Amino acid sequence: MAAKHVDPTTHLAVDTSILAYLLHNSTLTLLRAPPPTPQSRPTPASARKLELPLQMVDSFLTLFHTAHPTAPHDPILHHRLLLLRFTALFTLRHTPCTSTPSPPALAALRRTHAARAAAFLAQRDPTAGCDLAAYECPALASVAERPAPQLSLLDTLPLFVELAVRTEALYGDAAAQDWRVLAGRYMAAAAVEAYLVCGAEGPGALREAFAWGVEGEGEEGVCGDGWEVERGKAVRMLIPPEGVGLGEWLREVEGSRALREVEEDVRAFLGGLLSVGEVPVLVRGERGELGELGKLGELGW
Repeated sequence: MAAKHVDPTTHLAVDTSILAYLLHNSTLTLLRAPPPTPQSRPTPASARKLELPLQMVDSFLTLFHTAHPTAPHDPILHHRLLLLRFTALFTLRHTPCTSTPSPPALAALRRTHAARAAAFLAQRDPTAGCDLAAYECPALASVAERPAPQLSLLDTLPLFVELAVRTEALYGDAAAQDWRVLAGRYMAAAAVEAYLVCGAEGPGALREAFAWGVEGEGEEGVCGDGWEVERGKAVRMLIPPEGVGLGEWLREVEGSRALREVEEDVRAFLGGLLSVGEVPVLVRGERGELGELGKLGELGW
């Protein structure tokens, strides 16, 4: 009996649909998990359970690249991958797991981030004109008081900016509405965490957190219109009033609504991005939104 040969175009369409389904469900699983609190952090066992869908994605990606080594770039699929990558790092950052970069990889990542920030700061310092004398003090963090996460917000910040910018470029302003406001709060929260939890000293972490600019404001100018105002507001929020110590002020800022709810708002933002564009056909089929013929037709069978 002669072997049947699958049409390469149909094969690619089917595998793309399967990969989009796995990426969507893996991202959704991570976002549905209860967010960690200082009193309740994910255990390694619970983190491994959350990672099972990620392992399915990794396995299928290997098969996908083997079967389709010359597949053209798919910007929508790339966006789904980027969304899952950031969501995994963000939601699992408090617990060591297979998604956590190894110590050498994390050190290399931080050097890359520092070099990017230094290149930007050489042309424009977002803290220029601010009195940073309060930041010239010993480390504020106390490991006994609050353990540092496996990945800091500062570690995940560049990927957040990349995801937001790519979303806007791919789907337009409405898809990533108000992300610059959220970015300013994210950067402020990253700086506060760096000092109160991770042991940062000096103004370097503050400057690195805000080393993102508008187009034409340096090699890393990516944030576009309206960003300079939002960045300025967020920077000024972290400058203590005269006579107030840095630790006291940062703890007060940390407890404000702007920062207290930032991680919850990032999760909501990611959930919104999950529904941007067309929902994967297999997800729609699983929800019962397609008849059998509709599903087969959309997959090209």
